[in-house]
Order: sequence, then structure tokens, then C-alpha cells
Amino acid sequence: MNQQIDFNTPGSEPATALRGGLARAAAYRFAATGLEANQHLSIYTTNSNQEFGASDKAFWSPDYPVSGYRFYFSNWTLRGNAGALSQEVDGNQPIVIEGVAMIVGSERRQLTFNGQSSVTLAPGQGVWSDPVNLLVPARRRVDLITAWRAVVGAAAMLGSFFPVPANGESWTLANTSRAAFLFDGAIPNNEPSNLYAYGPSAAVAQGGDGRDVVLVLGDSIAFGTGEANNTADARNNRGWVARWLDSTADGAQRIPYAKLAAPSSAARQNTAAASFTRRAEMMTALPNLPFTRIINQMGLNDATGSLNTWRDRITVSNNLAKAIWPVPLLQLGFTPYTTADTSQFTTAAGQTFVTSHDWPSGLTQQVQNALAGLPAGVDAFEFIGHLFDGRETLGAAAEGKWRADFSTINTTLQAATLAGATSITVRGPIPVGAAIAINAGQAGAAVTTVTAVSGVGNVTCTVFPAITGAMASGVPVRGVAVNDGLHPSSELAAWVAARAAARKAALFN
Repeated sequence: MNQQIDFNTPGSEPATALRGGLARAAAYRFAATGLEANQHLSIYTTNSNQEFGASDKAFWSPDYPVSGYRFYFSNWTLRGNAGALSQEVDGNQPIVIEGVAMIVGSERRQLTFNGQSSVTLAPGQGVWSDPVNLLVPARRRVDLITAWRAVVGAAAMLGSFFPVPANGESWTLANTSRAAFLFDGAIPNNEPSNLYAYGPSAAVAQGGDGRDVVLVLGDSIAFGTGEANNTADARNNRGWVARWLDSTADGAQRIPYAKLAAPSSAARQNTAAASFTRRAEMMTALPNLPFTRIINQMGLNDATGSLNTWRDRITVSNNLAKAIWPVPLLQLGFTPYTTADTSQFTTAAGQTFVTSHDWPSGLTQQVQNALAGLPAGVDAFEFIGHLFDGRETLGAAAEGKWRADFSTINTTLQAATLAGATSITVRGPIPVGAAIAINAGQAGAAVTTVTAVSGVGNVTCTVFPAITGAMASGVPVRGVAVNDGLHPSSELAAWVAARAAARKAALFN
């Protein structure tokens, strides 16, 4: 064994070579909580010094021991595009995987692909690695270090942007040393600002305890667009659906999942026969289907002025998915979509529904009612709007409008702030990932998200986006659910996940 950065949970048993510990014939299931799929066609570089790169993508093993990990690498990605009939987008240059190492505590194993340590993927291709002969105990952090080579001067390369630097990094490598760390030694880190992290989009392993394993299809809400980039939880979950599936609040059981979500995705992009081509190829390359249920979170971006059209966009997509993968499908309801006046989401009265997203008697509710009737393509439906809106405390007038009663943030600016500022000083504590409204109710009120906090007492908060106007010392700072009217903050996503955790018992095995 190579001594390496120890990611073991203190006191837990080490990973071990597989010697009959789990049956070889066990089905492969998704087994990588928090692993983010490649979701961007990101600008790579024309700089010859960045021809070689590497990344660290981390995840957590399920609540039971697993073995035979396999990882899916692709030269295609998911990207929402309202004008397209598919979310699947092929890369535009070959990706050469120089080597991949799997690290579990002090164990470091090199991956192979059909017996070889490297593989080249043409645009549109994907490949599962060979099984890794390692028994991984429950709830262990696993790191995948991928060394790659790109074509210098090419326009773009697939990659992912990660919530937490320690959980997903990328860096450049010199040609002569690019893969030495796959076998032993320290892992380098000279992360450039313009390099995205390429790595596996999914992982499967053998083992289980009878609980469901879920494939999540989603848009920016499931992706976690409204969350600060560095505010995934301790197990890498980002987006309220992932946090919910992995929550143990009120004694709930964790549900393993793989998340294939992308901003701007919509069900209508999955309504052609070929819409699921790449994802179908990904699954059929395994000896068995790696999940037992599907969650479709999409639907909000399918809004239109016709009840039938909106509903049918969702059900047609679901029926296509179920035709390829014949397992039960849970359709989730919709989150709010509003604009706000100067109150900046601190009140329900100050919010206005975006066209076609009106509640409680408008099209949003009508479509959800239609889906709750379980038309073809929907095996179960879960209303989730009441968790995000203010009806519990403010009644029907707040239905479908972002709630303003969950956050404990109610403080003041401790120093004047100039327009364009990216940091503020407030009386703490204040959590990273919180959406905040500054000087709500007044002309020039601003809403932003806290991305970092330093200090005790009077704390300095780094914020994004920048403050739009000058603010005087002493103006109020309030926690809010959202900063753009569409994407819930990290604080709200975590709060909802815990509140809804107990519902999993009625929805999953």
C-alpha cells in the first residue's frame, strides 16, 4: 500500500483487497454520492503549457460495503438548450485519458480500460473502466485522480466546475511528470482559473442492502445553480434533491443516486426518439441497469400558456425514459418562480409571479394537479412547493412565493459599502451559502449570496454578485430564500432537504 493523504474517517476500517467479501455476481448499482457529472463544454486553452492536465473528483461510498468499482468517462456532456431536442452534446475534440487512480485512504489503485491504463475517447464516445479489486467499507470518501491530454489549440474540452475546491480540483502538469502521482507520491495542485476538471460522470459498484438506487434527471434546480460554488455539504451534495436523498434528518435512510442534471434543461428536450441516445448507451454498456427508480425534477422550464402542452412535454419525456429504463418514475412538483420589488424576497406581498408560473389556481398548480393524477409516464408524484413557499405561516396569499420565514439571519451592516463591492462587514454569525437582502424595502436594495466568511463577531463576508449600490453602515441584512427568483440558496436547499427527509420512507424502498 502507498502511504498517501489519508481520507479515512477516524476509527473506520480500511479498504481491503477483495477476497470473496462480496459476491462477484452482485448487480452493479450507482455508488458515488456527491459525484458531479461533467456538465460544461468549457474553454480549455491554446497555451502549450496546459496541454496536459489532471483533476481530483471526490465522492462518498453508500451506507453499505461495496466492491468492484467502475467509473464512466465520456466525451459527451449534458447541456440545457431550449431550442434543441436533446440535452446530450458531443465533445469537439478527442480526449486522451493518460491514467486514472482511485484513492481510498492509504489505498491507491490504477484504473484500467479493457486491460489498458489509458484510453482515447472520440467525440460522442464513453467507456466504463474495468472493475477495481477493492472492498470499500460504508460511508468512505473516495478520490478519483484523472490525468488527461488535450489537443493544443482546440476550442473546448469537457469538464465540470466543482462546489468545493477540496472536493474537485484541476491543475496543469508538465509532460514529464504528468502521471507519476497515479502510482505514488504527493498529488500536485497548481490550479489555474481557466481550467475545468475533467473526470468520471458516474460510478457503480457491486453490493447493496435492498434499498432503492436512483437516477436523477434534472435542470438547474437539481444541479444547484442558486448555491454558492463552495457550499456543497460535507458529502459533496449540491442541489436540494441530492441533499434530500442523502439526508438522515429524523432518522431517514440515505438513498444512493447518480445525478444527470444541467442548467436550462427541460423535459421538451427529451421528447424525440434519439434524445436519450448517449445516456442509453451509458447504461446498456453495463451487465445490468444500475438504478431501481428514476426521479424527474424537470418541468419548470417547460412552462407555456397551455396546460395540455406543458403537461405533455413532461409525460412524453417520462414515457421515453421509462421505455428505455423500465423502472418506476417519481415526478417532482415545482418550486416557485417570482420577481420581487424593493423588498427583495423578504415578503410574499412584494413578489410577483413570472408569466405562466402563477399559483395557486393558475397553470403551475393545474399542471401539478394533472401530474398528481398519475398519467402515463408518472408512477408517483410529490408536491414540494409547500416546503419552498410561505403558505405554512402566511396562508394562501403566500402560496407559490418564496418563503421568508426559514432564515435566522437578521443583522446589520457594520461598515458602509460602496457600489460594486464584493465584500461586506456584518454582525455574525452568518453561514456560507446564504442568500441575503441588504436594506430590503428601500430604493436601491440589493440581494446577493455569501460565498466566504472570515472572522468572529463582526465578520467579513465575500459576496457574489457584487453589491449594486452604495450602502450605509447600520442598514438591515436579512436572510432570504433566493437571490434571483428562481434558484434556491444553499441555506434553503439544506433546510428543505432536512424538512422533507421523512417523506422518503413512503417513496422509496
